[in-house]
Amino acid sequence: MKKQLVKSVFLLLACISLAEEPKLLSLKPVTGMIRADLYSVETVSNPKAVIVLSPGCNGNGAGLVGDPQWQVFAKHQQMGLVGLSFASEINNLQNGTGYYYVTNGSGRLLLDGIRKLFGHDLPLVLYGFSGGAQFASRFVEWEPKRIITWCAYSAGWWDEPRSSIVTPPGIIACGEKDERLGASLIYFKQGRAKGRPWLWISIPNNGHSPDGRVESFVRDYFAEILKAGTNVKSNRSGIWLDIDTKVEVERIFAEKYPSVTAWLPNAELLGRWQSLYKPQQ
Repeated sequence: MKKQLVKSVFLLLACISLAEEPKLLSLKPVTGMIRADLYSVETVSNPKAVIVLSPGCNGNGAGLVGDPQWQVFAKHQQMGLVGLSFASEINNLQNGTGYYYVTNGSGRLLLDGIRKLFGHDLPLVLYGFSGGAQFASRFVEWEPKRIITWCAYSAGWWDEPRSSIVTPPGIIACGEKDERLGASLIYFKQGRAKGRPWLWISIPNNGHSPDGRVESFVRDYFAEILKAGTNVKSNRSGIWLDIDTKVEVERIFAEKYPSVTAWLPNAELLGRWQSLYKPQQ
């Protein structure tokens, strides 16, 4: 136990020493926005994709990309790292004209910013919390071909998923004590009813706040998706789970009962998911 603690502290200190200060790219806000900034750190010279981290409502993405654990992960995966710092007036966020709604121009701003930062278009991996989950989930619906994988954690309201041939795998998560739990679970079930290869996680003893346990699992999930490559897109790999009993089920069961089942890229993550996840009573 003592050796493991020393090892954990050593790894944390190593990560902190590797952390780089985020750089700011300011873009011109579109109608319905009052800020359009992106923060990035130089992780690798020639990234194969970009991880976009989206904080809560009108939040500043510098803190997320400044996290040494996300920086180390991006470097290990040969990916760029960008933090979203978009903002809108609250009434615009609520009436469908703010940056949450990517088809109004905020989605194009992100793509333009990625091009400016890296010199060309790149595939994306998205992670969003709260307001960031609003942005991430709608971006996936808008440009699914650009997305490798994604996670939306605890949005207050969601748009119903559309039917689509392109269905990048993703995670829908919410704290068990968060008032957004019901809306998040309904969104997950709507997506599964349309055949989306999604995973559901409700986090025990968590309200509406980011949780390191979730981010750690999400990074491991992203890593497995990236490792699986094209097999994930063809749905020829992975395992199916019963979200009530937390056990693996046959694919035929998942096809028959999509709203009570979920997908994982492989069995290596099963124990982690079972330990993290608490089914609703």
